[in-house]
Amino acid sequence: MTEEIRLCIIDDIPDVVEGISLGIPWAEHGITVAGTAGNGLAGRELILRTKPHIVLTDIRMPRLDGLAMMKELEPECPGMKIIFISGYTDFEYAQQAVRLGAFDYVIKPFHPGQIVDIVLKAKAAIEEETRQQKQYRDMERKLRESMPYLRQEYFQLLLQYPAPAEQAAKRWDFLSIDLERQGFTVMLAEIDGFAERTLSAPVQEVELIRFTLHNILEETIRSVTRGFIFRDHTNRFVAVFNPAAACTAEALAELCRENIAQYSKFTVSLGIGEAVEQIHDIFYSYSQARTALSYNFYAGGNSVFSYRNVQPMDDAAPQYSAEKEKELFYLLRSGNLSKAEEQLEELFAADVNGVTPTPEMMKGRYYELAFLINRVFAEKLSPEEMKPLEKQAHRLKDAPFQSLRELREALKELCRTGCRLLEQKHTDAANHLVEQVIVYIRSHLDENKTVNDYARLVYLSGSYFANLFKKVTGTPVGQFVTAERMERAKDMLAEAGRCRILPLLWGMRGGNISASCSKSTRA
Repeated sequence: MTEEIRLCIIDDIPDVVEGISLGIPWAEHGITVAGTAGNGLAGRELILRTKPHIVLTDIRMPRLDGLAMMKELEPECPGMKIIFISGYTDFEYAQQAVRLGAFDYVIKPFHPGQIVDIVLKAKAAIEEETRQQKQYRDMERKLRESMPYLRQEYFQLLLQYPAPAEQAAKRWDFLSIDLERQGFTVMLAEIDGFAERTLSAPVQEVELIRFTLHNILEETIRSVTRGFIFRDHTNRFVAVFNPAAACTAEALAELCRENIAQYSKFTVSLGIGEAVEQIHDIFYSYSQARTALSYNFYAGGNSVFSYRNVQPMDDAAPQYSAEKEKELFYLLRSGNLSKAEEQLEELFAADVNGVTPTPEMMKGRYYELAFLINRVFAEKLSPEEMKPLEKQAHRLKDAPFQSLRELREALKELCRTGCRLLEQKHTDAANHLVEQVIVYIRSHLDENKTVNDYARLVYLSGSYFANLFKKVTGTPVGQFVTAERMERAKDMLAEAGRCRILPLLWGMRGGNISASCSKSTRA
């Protein structure tokens, strides 16, 4: 305690007053004598004027005794410590005063040390009370500062677990929550594409975005009804509000969606639970709001879904035409990507049951389709070649897809990857077959072979081989053989004379070349 303790001394004997006030070095003890008085009335005026911490007063004085003075001053000076001075004849009177609130008493005759001890005892009590009061004020301040967090924590518990009614109501009153005690609706607002759009943004900017969206939601809701808004996820807000007679929950959600889109660079998707009456039932409305929000999977963002309108079909698993699935697998097996994508779109559009299944059910169906697609590719590809597809399938199953469109695109990409791998495998096989034939052609250039002869080497039909050869090399078989023979003839002519090329040229059509060679030889 930094404030100096003030002491007032009141006694109708001047020598006692003078001895206590001047004979003791009070300053050494951190105490200041604020004033003295010779009777009860003067003492009362002195106390009201100086507001001392400690009063040392005779219990019996003319005009106003010490006990009556204490009773009069108690409302005006709470916490003031009164020490009575009494004689032996007033001992019981002094004890009664202590019971009524006096701090202590000292009996005449006394010596200065007794007075100092009892005053210092009062001083210590005052300092301890001051310390406790400061501690209590600090606790109150911290409680006020933490109240928003305590309210948020309380609501998070209400949302997660059904709370006992009495306990929920007590904490509600303690936290002074600014909502009506009955009638609640829970609304969830999820920021669309938040993680992707803020991935490289500074932390301060991300928090500013959240703060801005929180304010827009809060102002929109409070313009219609009472509500409490807080964040329960990195990209999601929870609003608990009292239903308003002039505005349905769906209309309020639409207003929130519009304001977010208008006053920020983001959009939100909202899910609304049904209204509940009691505090401890808020859990049910929150659970319904989560279910409703999950249907944003179909919209892809910037949408509002109400639990009363989504009507989940837990046992309505989507079933697709077996014929369409079989056709899709056939096209994938043959590597016909364009036709396979068309067939996949037909599967996406098909809904045999005529109902909208829950998002989780739809995801499960697509995961199953991805597994079947991978199994088709596994028939044609080696385990090593299947690794990229397996990684894609795992990502497809584990990634938190926010929309049906994203999931469908991932499924298409799986088909594209598989078809590319098949095409590469076919290309490698075709190249290998053609390379085999090219090696044979170059080692048998002096033999007059047909396309069918070459095709039989790799167990293919003549027409299929001719097309394959041209696709790989860019040249028809006949032209390729002729070009190879001409190149060989050039090499031989350069090395050993023209006549050695006759056997090589014999395999070429037409006799002009042979005749020309003979004429050249005779010459």
